[in-house]
Amino acid sequence: MKKMQKAAAIPVTVLMLSAMVVPGMAFAEEAVSAEGVTVEANADSNTGYTVSFSYYNEEATNVQIMGGFQFYAENDENVYAAGYNLEEGDDVNNYFLDPQDWTKDGDLWHVGDAGYIADMENNDGVWTYTLDLPGGSYLYQYNVSYDNGETYEAVVDPENIPYCNELGAVQVRSQFYVPYDAEKQSENEDWTWLMPAENEEDRGTLVRETYTGLDDAERPVEIYLPANYDENREEPYKVLYLSHGGGGDEADWLHQGNAGNVVDRLAADGACEEFLIVTMNNTEFEWDYDKIFENVSEYLIPYVEENYNVSTEAADRAFAGLSMGGMTTTEMYYRDPSLFGYFGIFSGSAEFDFPELDDYSDYAAPTLFIAAGWEDMALINGNYQTEEDNTTVGFAEKLDELGITYNNGEGVYIVQGGHDWFTWPQILKNFVETTLWK
Repeated sequence: MKKMQKAAAIPVTVLMLSAMVVPGMAFAEEAVSAEGVTVEANADSNTGYTVSFSYYNEEATNVQIMGGFQFYAENDENVYAAGYNLEEGDDVNNYFLDPQDWTKDGDLWHVGDAGYIADMENNDGVWTYTLDLPGGSYLYQYNVSYDNGETYEAVVDPENIPYCNELGAVQVRSQFYVPYDAEKQSENEDWTWLMPAENEEDRGTLVRETYTGLDDAERPVEIYLPANYDENREEPYKVLYLSHGGGGDEADWLHQGNAGNVVDRLAADGACEEFLIVTMNNTEFEWDYDKIFENVSEYLIPYVEENYNVSTEAADRAFAGLSMGGMTTTEMYYRDPSLFGYFGIFSGSAEFDFPELDDYSDYAAPTLFIAAGWEDMALINGNYQTEEDNTTVGFAEKLDELGITYNNGEGVYIVQGGHDWFTWPQILKNFVETTLWK
């Protein structure tokens, strides 16, 4: 294994915001008197916590807060697969609840990354908004107008810049956590499992660097190293390669998806062994699956295996992805099912591209895991059972037809959530707990 100098190594705890009180993080000259986002325990709140936003901009005429602050009732047939069962003229949004309507006894679940939009109040250039929220990891942004609301531009909170923006990858939404209050919230709101591990010694490290990829271009990669990573360990580590979805980049899973936090906690609890996570930027290839396959197989994997203490055995590699990344995962599977021992297809597939063969025994060899959200538009939709089928259900039925086992024979794994970052961390957690290297 080649020794190397890391380009940027940051403990996961530094990258993620405090779970109890989240003050803004100063950035550039825009940070004048704003506080960013603050999460505070509040005995008068029906959730136990109040979240306050503050954004400074004297030039703006209007500012909105936009975030994933909506909910739906568990297994509501009206929201199934983004309204797949609704009558014409009805809309799935009619069945979502705003945070003001949240109740402990409503059996509610988070849905959407950016469904809630509200006007912020202006006080001499300081725009503010306050609401009560139950436990979870939330994404948000500001929509800023300079023409009295005719047009808006998305602005990341200048007091709470995503860590990855400073390293090179660009995320357009900031993030904060709200803790779980067992007295005021239902068990649905206990998202402690994706927050930074309490003990610093259980927290892994994130590395961002570049490697020479397809077309001899310097391409970005983010690598999660487990808490006890030892470059000289006798037994090499296993590796999970994770793909983002459409419009994303290599930072999505480790920022919006809290993947490092999820695995930190599972490893600390003994629910999985320690392993590396590698995230790449497939947007660079405009979703040309041949190029993505070539880049991963001939450049990215060799780079990781040369520079880190990881196994070179296919059985010790896994590839997974969400949405367009789920389609990418199936395309990787189609091109060479022997390259990885495990494939995780989350919220989408390229069922339409399944190869026609006489013998599918090679495709039955790797372990497959297929999952989506209850409200997920990629669970089943209008292209289901057509020549353009890219749904989760369609792919599962194709595997059933061919006698190829997935999910340990237990059917598609469905979590409560939509096509969003409430769903995908749940799926990742179950994939690691039940399937990966088991």
